[in-house]
Amino acid sequence: MSRSSLKRVAAIAATLALAPPAARADEVKVGILGSFSGPYADWGKRFQQSVDLFVEQHNGKVGNHDIKIIYRDVGGNNPARSKQLAQELIVRDQVHFLAGLEFTPTVLSVADLITQAKIPFVIFNSATSDVVRKSPYYVRVGYLQWQICVPAAQYAYEQGSRKAVIIVADYGPGYDTIDAYTKAFTDKGGQIIDVIKVPLDTPDFSSYIQRIRDDKPDTLFTFMPGGPMAINLIKGYTDGGLRAAGIRYIGGGELEEPFLPTVGDAALGLVSASFYSPYVDNPTNKQWLTALHKKYGPELIPNVATIFAWDGMQVLFHMIEATDGKLDGEKAIAAAKGYKWESPRGPVEIDAKTRDIIENIYIRKVDKVDGALANITIATYPSVKDPWKELHPE
Repeated sequence: MSRSSLKRVAAIAATLALAPPAARADEVKVGILGSFSGPYADWGKRFQQSVDLFVEQHNGKVGNHDIKIIYRDVGGNNPARSKQLAQELIVRDQVHFLAGLEFTPTVLSVADLITQAKIPFVIFNSATSDVVRKSPYYVRVGYLQWQICVPAAQYAYEQGSRKAVIIVADYGPGYDTIDAYTKAFTDKGGQIIDVIKVPLDTPDFSSYIQRIRDDKPDTLFTFMPGGPMAINLIKGYTDGGLRAAGIRYIGGGELEEPFLPTVGDAALGLVSASFYSPYVDNPTNKQWLTALHKKYGPELIPNVATIFAWDGMQVLFHMIEATDGKLDGEKAIAAAKGYKWESPRGPVEIDAKTRDIIENIYIRKVDKVDGALANITIATYPSVKDPWKELHPE
């Protein structure tokens, strides 16, 4: 054999050695992207808790197909790394489905990839309304800011609010929050007197709290991503004298139960809108809590990340069943459209037109239950679609 022939053989052998082994015919691979390190590592941890429990409860199978979960750490709001890892999962690991992520910029970073590869992506969290329009292979099980803010603004007006300030994190969902609160509140007859945008990862809210105090609103509408910013805003609201000044707090995910022990009794009486709390009263939620506590201990308090991943797996398993484990993105997405199930958050459905979730929105007030701070439902807006898409049809 000639020297050039030997080189070609060696090159082919090296390529084969680096290539992934072919997936078994009865194995379906699902890539989960999340923040398993960094300041938002709690998101990734909760994703994995729900995913592992869901797979375990189904004995790791859909029909005759074994389910292989592949986790990848994007380390926070890092679009470049998210795109890189998604590409590796598609090309090297040959996944059938992708899911996860916590931030709109990271979700948007993979849109072209999944469209080209025709790989369905189940978005766990991205609250910006137009995200799913960036690829026909997106399905969202999280929530949308317009879904939360419109009922919240309507409720605030009904309770006597007339002059409000909006404070949000300065990125996609924050802009949707501004638009949604403004539209819903002014349509009722209220007035937005100031809008404040706070850069992501801001640790100190003192200057923003002073600005709100100077504005003298009767209500503060808020949006911060779950984590340090949410906790710091609530502490700033209380410690900075806004509560003492009689300014109502109407929030969202900042008042989730896992954050409440850090905030303490200062959270008592604060109102928020959301789609889930461990205190949502339905049989599915009670069964789910029992299963979570059995596997991870009674101290686990589920939050939105926990519920997103759980419902995301519900949709993924439904799509796997519909495609019989084959790589068929169009058939999988078609199966997801209009899919209904009983979630711990209540009855939910994937909108057949938008591929977004339809869900109940609960207005809650922080109270104490058996000595623990908890969000107790005081009003329910059932089966809420994304109002933004109703106003902006394609």
